[in-house]
Amino acid sequence: MRKVLNPALFLTASTFLYACSAEGPSRTVELATQGLYSASLSRDGEYSLVGSIQHGGSYWKNSNSERRFNWNHEQGDFTPFISVDIDPTGNYALTGGARTMVLWNTSTGQSEGFWNTPGDIRSTKLSTNGDYAIVGLDDQTARYFDVKNGGIKQTFRTGAVVRSVDVDDSGTLALTGDDKYKVTLWDTSNGEIKYQWELSNRIASVTLSDDGRYAFGAAQLGNAKVWSTETGNELLSISTGKLESRNVTISKAIFSPDSRYLLTGGISAEVKLISLSSGDVLQEWALERKEVLRPTGASVLALAFGEKKSTYYAIGSNGLLNTFE
Repeated sequence: MRKVLNPALFLTASTFLYACSAEGPSRTVELATQGLYSASLSRDGEYSLVGSIQHGGSYWKNSNSERRFNWNHEQGDFTPFISVDIDPTGNYALTGGARTMVLWNTSTGQSEGFWNTPGDIRSTKLSTNGDYAIVGLDDQTARYFDVKNGGIKQTFRTGAVVRSVDVDDSGTLALTGDDKYKVTLWDTSNGEIKYQWELSNRIASVTLSDDGRYAFGAAQLGNAKVWSTETGNELLSISTGKLESRNVTISKAIFSPDSRYLLTGGISAEVKLISLSSGDVLQEWALERKEVLRPTGASVLALAFGEKKSTYYAIGSNGLLNTFE
């Protein structure tokens, strides 16, 4: 079922996401009773940050299911967090409301910066150690904020609502996905476009590998691809189904630390582990669903590779943290 795109490329496959029968999680923890607007996992899966529908933000230690901090932008009110993130070191976290965002110290739980945005927030992502944040907005821009000192370092003008963003560990590359079907790679030092790719629909999710060598983008009810950020070449095309048989929207994806694998999650509660060398689906899981009287559906909001080999984490919109082994 694989189609070779170009023998010269090191990743050369078109993958049909059907490979294995989905397994359930080995363990689940309830992080919110009424579901989530947003969620993020630390890089090792040890901590969770969630934006609850009913109770604002909370920061959790996953190993003992300890809720360490409750975070909101106004005292006495529960903030609906549209987007949240934990930086790659795990030292800082970011919460994004409608037009406000706050940088938090994950050790003390204290706020280290409160900022207003020029448009409604759609997506956020912190650079290493929480120095900068790229923020996708509905004003047809993404802004690269200095969230520790204040100010906007770069403004990336896309001409469309920016629904998904990412930044590599070095903070030199930013990735945006917008409503004009474009996935754009930016140079954060000068704000210029390095490469731009087009998919089949509005962009649902984008992600960069930790080292910035690879970029991923997925369209809503459409196609998904991996590209080289060094050459701009397409390396992997992932089939998500045909329109007549219901396409799968990949709502979240992350590269493994060694960039050998891609972990994807969809709006249909599926999590898949994909080999980037062959394009094969190596393993497939399904999020835990809640009982009938509670929300039964769930889309994937956050993913992480565990430090323990063959351990993976996923947070669903139904408020459950899933551990897969």
